[in-house]
Amino acid sequence: MKKLSILMEWIRPAGIGLVYFLADYLGTDAISKFHILGPIIVIIMSGTVAFESLFLGEIASEKIGYKPNRAYQIQSALNNLATALTALLIFVLNWGRYADATIVTAMLLFFILSATNHTVTAIKEHNMKPVNLMRPVMTLILMGLLLPPMYQALLQ
Repeated sequence: MKKLSILMEWIRPAGIGLVYFLADYLGTDAISKFHILGPIIVIIMSGTVAFESLFLGEIASEKIGYKPNRAYQIQSALNNLATALTALLIFVLNWGRYADATIVTAMLLFFILSATNHTVTAIKEHNMKPVNLMRPVMTLILMGLLLPPMYQALLQ
């Protein structure tokens, strides 16, 4: 189980890289590219966080440097699962660029707030575990990957 938890840290960036390639390859314009990119990255990010919290909770907490709190982890996991399932509906039913942008914005706001929490624990509690320190960095990268194509899609 510990290996699976570590693998999750690699699945996310690998999945995002693959989706970015597919969006560029299959998309015909900014809207179609973002329709592939946005909701699918939300599914990958929110879905893997939900899976990890629901099924690998104690290991995930240890990896980040947090004390396990199953009740909170399950509640947070269900929220992430709801976000991932909403992104899946948006993608499959093709609800349009504004729905794509809305679910991406909701996910990014969650990760921005989460990154803030990780930063605070690094400073206040001296939680210098690599995964904890990488969360803010990865959030900035995620914003850099999603905000420009979202902006382009919304301008068309």
